[in-house]
Amino acid sequence: MGTVESESHSNVPYNRIGEFHSSDSLESGDPQHRSDSETQSVHNQVSDNRKRSSHTSTSDCELISEPAMDEVEADEIISAADGFGTATRTQSATNKQQVYGKNSTTTRTAQQQQPKMSKKLLLVNLLANFLMFAIAGFITYHCFNKATVLFSWHPSLMSIGYFILMSQAVLTLSGANLLTYRKHQKTRVFVHWILQALAGILITIASVCIFLNKVRMGKAHYQTVHAIVGLITVILTLLSIAGGIFTKYGYQLRHLVRPINSKIMHGIAGVVTYIMGSVTIGLGVYSAWFQEDNDGHVRLALLIGIIAVTLYVIINPIAATISRTKTALRSTL
Repeated sequence: MGTVESESHSNVPYNRIGEFHSSDSLESGDPQHRSDSETQSVHNQVSDNRKRSSHTSTSDCELISEPAMDEVEADEIISAADGFGTATRTQSATNKQQVYGKNSTTTRTAQQQQPKMSKKLLLVNLLANFLMFAIAGFITYHCFNKATVLFSWHPSLMSIGYFILMSQAVLTLSGANLLTYRKHQKTRVFVHWILQALAGILITIASVCIFLNKVRMGKAHYQTVHAIVGLITVILTLLSIAGGIFTKYGYQLRHLVRPINSKIMHGIAGVVTYIMGSVTIGLGVYSAWFQEDNDGHVRLALLIGIIAVTLYVIINPIAATISRTKTALRSTL
């Protein structure tokens, strides 16, 4: 404490010293006044303190790359403390260590808060992906097992488009996809519309194939429940894709529809379309064409797998749509 007090008295601003003595008092040798040499000593000491402070600040800036605001404040405290004694410097160093420790803890906490998929959810995701590819693969194999004809491309492309590409697209956007759940939101949106675009292309090709096959065979169109539901599903799919494009540019089109409302409508349309696609595939499994080579146990197993995958895919979009609807209602009322 004695060191701090003596230095604090010696650091009196030098422009105030000359106000209290005149040349007469200095010549008289009055012991109550400072001599010119003492005044110069004060000047030198203040200058040295400033140089030390500047040097410490520069050294800290060189050692710490891209410091956070708290770290900069800690460095400023330490550099300023050089003019006030060892005790104050020690306390400032302790403060700096506390600041750095706080920042390190914050960084570790942020790293720990990165999205992680639990073991149960991981297993469910793997099982759902297995069922998607197994069911679509089985249907595709059944299409080309005997012969490759124009009709063969209809069920195979439909099952791949709806049950693989569209399923992965929905899971990617909802954050439940094993391959993309850690990706940034913009990346997931990009992957979502790429997969949906590919699904739309395959579904369109499959629709054209069955239409041309009916024309080639001379048969009437849309005579079964499967065909009627399939037609409605394809129309909803194209409308849902168009709604997705509108939603993607929702901010630019906010003068027409609020962005949150466009997301709600796209979410509802997407869920309904996906359910309709699953129903169409289920009806196809129980069609006369599929029953020729597969017994009831195989069809039942496929139907259970289709229902399980559908429930897993739509649960997150439904929850997100409900949450957005509540938010929109609160902001409106």
